[in-house]
Amino acid sequence: MLDSSVISYFKAKAGKRGYQTLINETLRKVINTNSIGQNRLEETLRKIIREELAASGHAR
Repeated sequence: MLDSSVISYFKAKAGKRGYQTLINETLRKVINTNSIGQNRLEETLRKIIREELAASGHAR
């Protein structure tokens, strides 16, 4: 359940669109941003691990 202050905030910001639509759009943006960030983190970690393994002579 959403807090009443959260609902009030989105109702004030939503205007004619509807506050539930605005909440959904906001949540989607957060989910997409976090997914992109997670993918970049994983790619970066894999790259660093490969480089370190190669430098130590343990590369495949």
